[in-house]
Amino acid sequence: MRRRARGCWFGFGCGRRLKLARLACGVVGLFAVQQISGAPITVTDDFNRSVTLAKPAERILSLSPHNTENLFSAGAGSKVVGGVEHSDYPPAAARLASVGNSYARINLEAVLALAPDLVVAWETAGNRETLQKIAQLGFQLYYSEPRNFADIIENIEELALLAGSSALIHPPAAHLREELAQVRAQFGGKSTQTVFYQVWREPLMTINGAHLLSRALELCGARNAFAHLPIIAPQLSLEAILQADPDIIITARVPGQPPQQQRAWWKKWASLSAVQHDGFVWVDGAMHRNTARMIMGLRNLCEQIDQVRQRREN
Repeated sequence: MRRRARGCWFGFGCGRRLKLARLACGVVGLFAVQQISGAPITVTDDFNRSVTLAKPAERILSLSPHNTENLFSAGAGSKVVGGVEHSDYPPAAARLASVGNSYARINLEAVLALAPDLVVAWETAGNRETLQKIAQLGFQLYYSEPRNFADIIENIEELALLAGSSALIHPPAAHLREELAQVRAQFGGKSTQTVFYQVWREPLMTINGAHLLSRALELCGARNAFAHLPIIAPQLSLEAILQADPDIIITARVPGQPPQQQRAWWKKWASLSAVQHDGFVWVDGAMHRNTARMIMGLRNLCEQIDQVRQRREN
């Protein structure tokens, strides 16, 4: 299980073990004094690695689109000096210098040229060897690997701490937590719907139970029909989907491809329960990134699932 930052700041980020005692965190003022006095800033990343900076980072390199977005959410956008391909949100992120055209192919010379004092990494991208080389060159790495919605918020808080922008994100972080609680309370007790989450159509691909999107489905009172598969993004046969007979088919919106086109393709299999009850749900591509936008998209996802649920029950 993941741990949290050593200390609290501006009233939040006390860590998973301290959450029940957040109101008793009397080190807030002390932490602020430590930062003012120039004491090191220390957090623990998603791989339980201690990350310490002598002072707030001024030049930050992001090695994944979700990290880039979370850095901007953390109020550190002005300090981000580079990113990777598909770092396109917010719009300012698209203007960043690129150090690679894919997550697994990072240009070390470009990294050296940017001279970052903090590198925000994502090991799942498959660039473990490159990340080890970056660490060997003396750069400080923070590994982001959020496994649930609380982790996303805590990632943003920790990045804000490392960038010295914590004072900017207290209200947004509180709003994200409140939104999560409200969505869970509103939809968590609903009758369970079985879902096929279509990541891609040619070939047919989905997600397994380890993916954060499966947590999103659970929050909405739904169940991933393929949660049991061992691969996080498995390829499926059409026969497997027909056999699973999901109540709902969820598809990410594809630019230039209207939802009606996707619906028409599936209607060729009229025996599917999802087809019979018009059980089609459409989500924005932002739901595929572990960011604040994913959290803010949960309500829309749950409302669409609930509309299908009501059609089936009526």
